[in-house]
Formats: sequence, C-alpha cells, structure tokens
Amino acid sequence: MSRLLPRHHRKPPSSRRFASTVQPRFSSGTNEATVSRALAPLLSTSGGRWTLASDGRALERSFKFKTFAKTWDFMTAVSLQCKVKNHHPEWSNVYSTTSIRWTTHNPLGLSDKDVSMAAACDAIAKDFGELEPEPASCTARDLTDKAAAYATGDSCTPKK
Repeated sequence: MSRLLPRHHRKPPSSRRFASTVQPRFSSGTNEATVSRALAPLLSTSGGRWTLASDGRALERSFKFKTFAKTWDFMTAVSLQCKVKNHHPEWSNVYSTTSIRWTTHNPLGLSDKDVSMAAACDAIAKDFGELEPEPASCTARDLTDKAAAYATGDSCTPKK
C-alpha cells in the first residue's frame, strides 16, 4: 500500500510526469514551421481543446453534444470532410461523446492534414452545438495530481 508523503517531501506539480510538455513529432516532408503556427492555437496550452498524444505524433480531443442524434450529425459532417480531404481519423463514439485522434500513418507523425482536419472538427462542432467542456480542474488527470499534492478535501471545490 502506498503512503502519501508529507507536503515538504513532495515534488512540486511542475516536476511530476503529467506536467511535462510533449513536443509535436511531424511526419517526414511536413513544413514544420507552417504547421506549428497552425497547430499552436488548437492546443489546450494555448486556449484550444486539442492535446498531443504522449508520443507527439497525434492530436486528440473529445466532443460532447446534448443528444446522440447531434453527435451522429457531427460525425457525419466530419466524415464528409474526411472524404473530401482523403484523410480519416481514429475515432470512437459513446452516446453523446465522440473522441477523435488525428495522425498520419505514412509517413508517421503529424502532418498539415491532421492539423487542418482538427481545425475543421472544431468549426463543425461549433455549428452542431457542442457542449462546453467540464471545468479543467475536474479532469481525471487533474484530480489525481491534486489528490497527490494536497491529500485533503475535494479538489473540485475551491478551498475557503
């Protein structure tokens, strides 16, 4: 059984493994400067909602809608863009949530198609009434980090 260390023995949040910054790994032949400029505003670190996969070779995000029908409509609209752009995601759907992962398999890594399709997904989601995400402080990763760092109280409720 693991024991929590006293606060003065714990590593600060910036040094824990989840706080490290993943760098994009682009596919061969990609203009990294151009794609980086388009990628930056999509990432959660810059106010967007996309995150880089742990290996830096993919963009990931979940979309939530009010109903299954709205979710399906969103997926249909994205699939039409996939056909036009000849680029397809790895995705899954459970009721009102769709998770999408954009990556290029050959050559392996992020490409301009991944970034442009991620931006297209954001625009389509807005058109179909995507719900606002849960507060970032209540994500599973943040809850785990806060529990390890503070070990007292509910980490989703501000301390008084």
